[in-house]
Amino acid sequence: MAVIDAGISAATGGTCLGTAGVLYVADRLPWINRFAAKIKSPQIQVVLVLAASVGLVSTPIGQLLNKATTASVGLVQSTVGAWTGFGIMAALALTALVWLVSDFMSGVQTRTLLLAAFTPPLTTMIPGTLGEGAALALGFIATQVGSLVAWLMGA
Repeated sequence: MAVIDAGISAATGGTCLGTAGVLYVADRLPWINRFAAKIKSPQIQVVLVLAASVGLVSTPIGQLLNKATTASVGLVQSTVGAWTGFGIMAALALTALVWLVSDFMSGVQTRTLLLAAFTPPLTTMIPGTLGEGAALALGFIATQVGSLVAWLMGA
């Protein structure tokens, strides 16, 4: 079942990323950019990139990122401290999330798309059980969205 869930998550991520790419190109075409402005294309692109990142991180890659971060924190734990890695990664993830929401509300830029792509991986890189839980939660969300889309398409 885990392979099917990972496949659904990866397919969801790939589809969202492809759709965001099509909208990005359509936004720059002179004869279609008026229509793209009417449908709030930049905001839709951010949501699609965020969904793609969540879908791709919710595959076993996200859990691997969490385990690698937890192991690297364990190596330097004695010299740096037990909570330093957790604090640094949690602060980075929270800062990226706040910056993403702020940019999304004020005006979408290229930076907003990059933040949407990197916020879920930063979240899964929080060491320990909190990061592992975040990876599992993101995986659950991506699987449910993918399953809903498949159900709507009659698959």
